[in-house]
Amino acid sequence: MFNQQALLEYLSSPEGLNKIIVGIILVGAINAIFITYSIRSTYGAAKKEREKLKIQQAKIDKLSPIKK
Repeated sequence: MFNQQALLEYLSSPEGLNKIIVGIILVGAINAIFITYSIRSTYGAAKKEREKLKIQQAKIDKLSPIKK
């Protein structure tokens, strides 16, 4: 397997810390992309549904005029 002592020494060095930071930034960026996609698809679908309902309601209102 891996030599744990050597691995810990490498990760404690400036080069190892830089790799850890880059990894954290990459994971955060990928996470942000997935969150953005999820929010857009969820709210985009809801917005389209509301538009469909408005069009449908307008058609219903046009066919059955309001009696006063």
